[in-house]
Amino acid sequence: MADTIKCPNCGSNLTLNADTQKLDCPNCGSSFDPAAIAVTVDELEAKQSASAGQTQTQQQAQAQQEPQEMPEQTEFVCNACGAKLVTDAHTAATFCAFCGSPALVGKRLTEQFQPQYMIPFKYSRSSAEAAFIKWAGKGKWTPFGFVSKKNVEKMTGLYVPFWLFNINATIDAHGTGDKIHYRGDDEIVETFSFDRNAKLSWTHVPLDGETRIDDALMEAIEPFDFDALIPYDYRYLPGFYADRYDQSPQDLAGRATKRGMDGIDKALKGSLKGTFDRFSIKQNLSKIDTMEANYALLPVWFLSYKYRNKYYYFAMNGQTGEVAGQIPVSPVKKMMFFFIVLGILAVITRFVLGLIMRGFWG
Repeated sequence: MADTIKCPNCGSNLTLNADTQKLDCPNCGSSFDPAAIAVTVDELEAKQSASAGQTQTQQQAQAQQEPQEMPEQTEFVCNACGAKLVTDAHTAATFCAFCGSPALVGKRLTEQFQPQYMIPFKYSRSSAEAAFIKWAGKGKWTPFGFVSKKNVEKMTGLYVPFWLFNINATIDAHGTGDKIHYRGDDEIVETFSFDRNAKLSWTHVPLDGETRIDDALMEAIEPFDFDALIPYDYRYLPGFYADRYDQSPQDLAGRATKRGMDGIDKALKGSLKGTFDRFSIKQNLSKIDTMEANYALLPVWFLSYKYRNKYYYFAMNGQTGEVAGQIPVSPVKKMMFFFIVLGILAVITRFVLGLIMRGFWG
């Protein structure tokens, strides 16, 4: 079985370039469209072992008849936190995306790993590092050395497992609403009854299926552009990790229901605010009718950082560039700021007292 995606020209391992959306060869410098490239070692060997008398037409026909095999994937298990990351067999494992530990042990992936959809990375490592440096620089109390080569090199391109929910709902509510207008100084209130009945639907409501990733962090880097969603294609995996979900759609049903009900509430109140100056919902029978979920991998640049025995996380949407995270607070910087302020106040106090004393003594 093939163990990676090979360059058709020289046989070297290819890696996805997120900036160009091409598979690049570091050996001969070639670039290829992932959708068009021959991806198996078997195909490459077949071309190399073809007899001298075999025509190009015969070679193409043979390549079309031979079944393509999916490259083997490797699972890396972190000895520090137990996280399981999946990538192609030749992607170098350096740091755990979740705790930053280099204690990763690789083994052949034996369990089935097959998402339905994915969005490929659009931002490269260099873009993610630049975004992190800019983001961290905005922190007033960012610790010294936080933006260091040692920390930045731990940044990991991670395909995060998401369940994309399709939600259908019904609005069914009634109550009263007031319209207020004035005649001179008199307030005139007209009260009306209202009924709201409507069907709502949302597609691709994303909920991450990984317990180690903070849900609020993933929501903070939304939205994704789901027009770019494609069927899962392992040719976009080289050079990146892919996490395996540990929460099923059933485990996430409560969160999905809440997001659906929040959407109902927003739509209902939005329609009423546009009609009435104030309103009161007397009865609300709105509900979620159906939910279904599809499994997809979405691109995220991820960096974990341990400071004073606590983990902090930075994430960047690998498709849109949206960033989010929490910057640790340096007590040293706060202390320095405190003493600087005291020093300035002392100088101002001495200056004011000097003016007062000169005025007193004439």
